[in-house]
Amino acid sequence: MSKDYFEQVSSDKSQLGFDYQDLVCLEYLLDLKPGEKIGLEVLDDVHHEQIRGATSLIQVKHSVSEGSSLTNRDIDLWKTIYNWSKALVCLNGEDVEFVFFTNKKKTSQSGIVQLIDSEHLNLTEVIETISEIKEDLDLKESVKKRGEKENPIKKYVDHIYDLSDEKKRDLFDRIRMVFSTDDIFKRLAEKVEFFSIRPSDTHNVIYMLIGVFGEQKYKLIKSSQKVEIDYEMFRKNFQFNRIINMSADRKVDFSRYHQFKNVNTIDPKDGLFAKQLVDIDISQEDITEHAIEYAATSMYIQKLIVDGQFSETENEAINEEVFYAWKALHNQLYNQDGIDTDEKHKRVARDCLYKVEDIPVQVSNSALARPMVTGKGLELSDMCRIGWRKDWKELYGVKK
Repeated sequence: MSKDYFEQVSSDKSQLGFDYQDLVCLEYLLDLKPGEKIGLEVLDDVHHEQIRGATSLIQVKHSVSEGSSLTNRDIDLWKTIYNWSKALVCLNGEDVEFVFFTNKKKTSQSGIVQLIDSEHLNLTEVIETISEIKEDLDLKESVKKRGEKENPIKKYVDHIYDLSDEKKRDLFDRIRMVFSTDDIFKRLAEKVEFFSIRPSDTHNVIYMLIGVFGEQKYKLIKSSQKVEIDYEMFRKNFQFNRIINMSADRKVDFSRYHQFKNVNTIDPKDGLFAKQLVDIDISQEDITEHAIEYAATSMYIQKLIVDGQFSETENEAINEEVFYAWKALHNQLYNQDGIDTDEKHKRVARDCLYKVEDIPVQVSNSALARPMVTGKGLELSDMCRIGWRKDWKELYGVKK
């Protein structure tokens, strides 16, 4: 066989990496919330501009070798960290996280991979590990014969090693790893099924979405436009709504009865949302009114979901928008002196409750009614995601 034949095989394997990148982009698109945007090969392989203002830069690393592991000296990993350290210089404190997305398994050996993937970054161990790797590389380079090639990760390790401890912390604090070892088509099928698609039809829907994605991507690139896709563009231009509506299972989902039933568990006397209101001196009469707002909001949104006019993803997007707006409001109200008595403390807490109603929430180009915003705030307080008092976490616990 000719050399050209083998070069063609190698090229085909490289193409698999780009195809995988498109599938990862599609996976992010299926989770897209109103107000968010996904980019392909604009800021990174994939980037995700989130509704809360943060941006995720995602490096996608694909391996054709099934079961291969991401080792502590993987050149893709070190080259990526090196590139992110360069990018960090241009970010000027922007809220950006770096995501290393790979279909490789995480190595079982201790080292830089496990340190980065740990829940809490131990910078001291990270610095020590980088020093150990550099020392080992330097030693091996020192005994090489003239003309022997340098280890390709050495220049990347040297650069990271030379960063100050402060810059190392800023860099590694932002890095998150995603080990995507499940078959990506299986994950896409599970996400598509979430939109009331029968399991037997999910792969047909995926094939249609991939087809439209490829066509629209081609058109954007051909017209010299960036491949940046917002929620509305994905729903309309990329024909997501049409494909889902055409394929959705229209059978009655009686299991949703239980979600409506749960609305009846809203307890204006002993519910957590009620307790939080009692503790800031809200009258029982007003608590009952708030319970009605809470229940009406929950029932209305559940009805929209059942009718196919709204999705669980959009509902969660509202929760996130209210949560982050409440967080900013809560921090702002308590960032003042003179809150030194319980009465003043309760007054600030009541201000926080009343001002939640003013949070502007946009859904599908429509503003959420103010009582619904309050209803959502009460729902989050009932879930213990938010609170009105400064010490609400100590009093009621916290749920992320």
